Amino acid sequence: MDPNVSLQLSKRADETLWGRAISGIGRVVYSSTFNIYILLIATKRSSVLKAFHNYININDFKDESKRDNISEKYKRAYANYIATLEKYIVEHIYTKMQKNAATIDEQHIMANYYEVCKYKNEDQVLYRTKLEKTVLNMDWNTVQSAKSDAYVDRYKEFYLYNIEELYKAEMRHDAILLSNAKEGDRDPYEAVYSLIESYIKEVLPIIPEKAETNSIVKDYKKYVATLDSYEKKDFLELRKRLTLLGFSKDLFEYSLPMIAKEQCYKEILEIARVITTNYYTEAEKYASYEVILDSIEEYVDNILDYKTYWDNEEDKEEYLKFREKFNTLKKLARIDFDNYKKQREILFINYDLKFMNKAKIKLPELRDYYKERLIILHAIRSLKSKPKISGGVWRPKRAFEADKITPGLLAKDDSPIDDIISNIHKLVHSQYTDFIKNNEMHEVSANIENTNEEEASEESSFIDTGKRLISFAQSFISGGRKYKKRKAL
Repeated sequence: MDPNVSLQLSKRADETLWGRAISGIGRVVYSSTFNIYILLIATKRSSVLKAFHNYININDFKDESKRDNISEKYKRAYANYIATLEKYIVEHIYTKMQKNAATIDEQHIMANYYEVCKYKNEDQVLYRTKLEKTVLNMDWNTVQSAKSDAYVDRYKEFYLYNIEELYKAEMRHDAILLSNAKEGDRDPYEAVYSLIESYIKEVLPIIPEKAETNSIVKDYKKYVATLDSYEKKDFLELRKRLTLLGFSKDLFEYSLPMIAKEQCYKEILEIARVITTNYYTEAEKYASYEVILDSIEEYVDNILDYKTYWDNEEDKEEYLKFREKFNTLKKLARIDFDNYKKQREILFINYDLKFMNKAKIKLPELRDYYKERLIILHAIRSLKSKPKISGGVWRPKRAFEADKITPGLLAKDDSPIDDIISNIHKLVHSQYTDFIKNNEMHEVSANIENTNEEEASEESSFIDTGKRLISFAQSFISGGRKYKKRKAL
């Protein structure tokens, strides 16, 4: 065959539709960057997008069998699409990792996949949810970087529909785990806060702009993201959790039940009470104390105001009284904000003290700090004089007054009563000895026997005087009551 004719036929074949298609496939197949999974994923992606378009418009079909057929077709296309993406990670990216040829993005994808696999034998629901989130995020990044704007908008609708459902499903599952959590188990709580933050960072920025979502993103950047730049402190972490929990009211209104949300607020309050007693500097202690106050306020506004179940009517009546006082204070905020902050602090301290008494929470250091704050706020008065302790013995006020009146007879202010009586005995004996010496100088011619009798009589007189003096001191100190030795504390 003439080679010119062969060349001419080949050229004409390339000019046809099928010829151009075959040539394009050949260039892709024999290029250095070709991967069969890219073609396979593109095929599955196109199928699921077509099925999704019919699925979201399923209500337009009146025939029930037609709707069921559309629903089944979409579920089947979605399952094949997810399986293909997972196979791409397991076979292609894993092979590149073994050969040290994976990019940084591929290494990150593989790390996320390993993180998901740890739930495979522990919790199948959590495993499937996290796996779908991982592969969808991977393909969303691929579409954004390689496709046209029109195609990105088409895929974005499909991606947002599924990713939001996955986040809500995971939140519902975490709420169940939270209700079954054992005391001291913090992992279910951490999962809730982490999921809320991940949703705000990854999903909200690509949702069509709304005033509500824009406000949440703005508040997150202002009140949460900035905390990561500070030195890591326990009260800052609690502040972050408290803010994220407030966002859940709008983001996961139905996925995070009221009971689970109440558990989260109680957990924050529990930790805040403990760490407040652990700080030694006044600034850190006060910052942790403010977290307690803010937690109580949000707990009241977001939980108790909407609570329909109460353990007993007494708790409900007590809350209604508290709510009435708090509503009155909120009116004061418009007139005198400083006075409002003061009265709010007093109200919340009393509320938490009642709760601690009812729940039998000890924490004496926190109770003392509450009392200090109440004294500073002039809500209570401090005692002018505190009980005085001396040598392990509680001494009444009369004992100290006696020390002031008879300083020569009584010992120092810090001496116990037994020492006072001993001093009296010593004083009487010394006075008697001095008297005997003085009398011996004037009694020269007295009979020895008469002298002994007189000395015995005078000694008896002094002893009786001493006993009366001791009895008077005991009566003066005890207030007329019979003296009993007090036991040391």
